[in-house]
Amino acid sequence: MRGDFLERKTALTIGVIIAIILIVAIVAIFLAPPAPTPTKRKFKVAAVFDTFVGECGWNEAAYAGLMEAKEKYGDLIEIAYSEKVPLADYERVMRDYAEKGYDLIICHATPAGEAVKSVAKDYPNIWFEWTDGWGEIPDNVVVITPLAHEAAYLAGMLAGAITKTNKIGVVGGMNVPSTYRTYYAFTLGVKKVNPNAEVKVIWVGSFVDIHAGYEAAKSLIAEGCDVIWGNGDGQNVGARFACVESKVWYIGAVWDECKYAPGVCVASVLWGIDKAILDIIEKAMKGELEPGKFYEYSMKDGAILKINPKLKHIIPEDILELIKETEEKILKGEFTVPRKDFPE
Repeated sequence: MRGDFLERKTALTIGVIIAIILIVAIVAIFLAPPAPTPTKRKFKVAAVFDTFVGECGWNEAAYAGLMEAKEKYGDLIEIAYSEKVPLADYERVMRDYAEKGYDLIICHATPAGEAVKSVAKDYPNIWFEWTDGWGEIPDNVVVITPLAHEAAYLAGMLAGAITKTNKIGVVGGMNVPSTYRTYYAFTLGVKKVNPNAEVKVIWVGSFVDIHAGYEAAKSLIAEGCDVIWGNGDGQNVGARFACVESKVWYIGAVWDECKYAPGVCVASVLWGIDKAILDIIEKAMKGELEPGKFYEYSMKDGAILKINPKLKHIIPEDILELIKETEEKILKGEFTVPRKDFPE
């Protein structure tokens, strides 16, 4: 009898102890601080520029694309960039970004092809973008190919309509596929509306030499050109200044140059670089980039002719209508602007 009582008492004690342990465990679970939520790793993008981002249209447009990505994706993305990098230092700067674990490195300089290909081969798990590149590229490199020749054709129509001397000047940067392609289409546009007009071109051999652009434009103006088209980047700044100085009509390229010279800049051939940069970043973030692909961006992607509303009145109404009709036909696929990337 006494043994049964002790057994029951022992069992009860054990049960109480177990219950207490369970209660303490449950309370501990509820009172314990929550486990930290793992933070999603930021997608890291770096860009390398050969001038200051606000100095010339080419880099200004790409920088705008970077900022659009930052605004759109916020804390999900990390943006870094290097300005005023000499071509000789591009490889070193890109290697530094690669060593720091960036996911996408943007080489925003056409002449830096050998540098980006060299670095890309050593970092096969990193994506590289080479703006306006050409030729053979590694699988982890993609290229933005701006097809601004459609808008350049419209700019040529405009230039052919407003010239009084029938002499139009083009200040080109480096003679590479993108600039030759736009130059060729521009001349076709001129001839479309003014078969008697002559187009003179000076290639200065640089995209950053402002003084060379100025001297080239002054030379063309001295030869009687009363409309100048800046077909490039940094040299456009010099060409534009020469037009302001000489009171000669100017047409810009790559970015909206009319905001810098509203009194002489009639229009700008926008290349849509900002939208292209944003698109490449988004594709990289989503894992949608295709190895070694050349991504083309045309009028439907933002490469358009933007006319300065303050100077629209100097363009004949019939030409404005023709430009509008031609643009619509291009967008609908009813008219294809001839494309030529290299001189014969």
